[in-house]
Amino acid sequence: MEQTKFRVLLAYDGSELALDAARYVGMVFPPDKTEVVVFYVESKIPRSFWQMEKDLDFRFKTPEIRASMTERYKLVKECMEKAKNILVSEGFPEEAVITKIHTKDHGVVRDVVEESRMGYDAVVVGRKGYSRLKDFLVGTVPSKLLGKIKSIPLIVVGGIPRHKDVLVAFDGTREVLEAVRRMGLLIDSKGYRLLLCHGSKTPANGDKPVIQETEHFFKQSVECLTSAGFSDDQLTCEVISTDGDLTENIVDRARKGGYESIVIGRRNLTFVENFFKGRVGEKIFQAAGNQVVWVVQ
Repeated sequence: MEQTKFRVLLAYDGSELALDAARYVGMVFPPDKTEVVVFYVESKIPRSFWQMEKDLDFRFKTPEIRASMTERYKLVKECMEKAKNILVSEGFPEEAVITKIHTKDHGVVRDVVEESRMGYDAVVVGRKGYSRLKDFLVGTVPSKLLGKIKSIPLIVVGGIPRHKDVLVAFDGTREVLEAVRRMGLLIDSKGYRLLLCHGSKTPANGDKPVIQETEHFFKQSVECLTSAGFSDDQLTCEVISTDGDLTENIVDRARKGGYESIVIGRRNLTFVENFFKGRVGEKIFQAAGNQVVWVVQ
């Protein structure tokens, strides 16, 4: 098989939002340039059976345990096939979609992080995962991955966008430029509308250095995106100046404008710096709800 250009890790648990994450991958990544690994973390013995060790008649229930484990494995395989079928129906070659059931080593988050270091270009995960399989994504895993997936984009899917419209939230840092570069490389530009939105506190007396810096970031980003295949009429630049909460204003702008995907750059700050500076990007991640959020550090 010819080597594909991009590798996407789909962290999966079989829930409806995990299936939405699969649908999103099929929607935005070019099938002819992408290999997808559907990755599920499985316990050797389901948690529901650990209590049996304390029962006196545990040894008599071994056949029941084996039967239940076999049924569970069958259920996992069926769920994995659902994700694969979604991607194949979107034009991915069957050989470009790999299903991988991984026996838990250290814990879900750490195992996903370690897998992500095996030559992937992005990690995609549903925002929450309430599935019949239960012991994978239960709402906290995406947040924990946020602090650990650092070298590639983390894409958290809260729902399927109806349009290919993306708001890129600028804060005047090079991390956002990296986010723009990564997104431009990974997705097919056809049909997209991008709003490059710089949010900042209202400058005192029309502070020219701040305005000039913003224009510089916009120019660099537009050049990056046009070189990746986007046309000028697909790109819009906008500044939101406010005395209020930047997070609320950016998320509100995305919702009112129909931008159901938000791209943010995540700063590599220390715990103390994060505590005092507030981390607008992570606040956007928490507030985005049923939107798709790309986080690039």
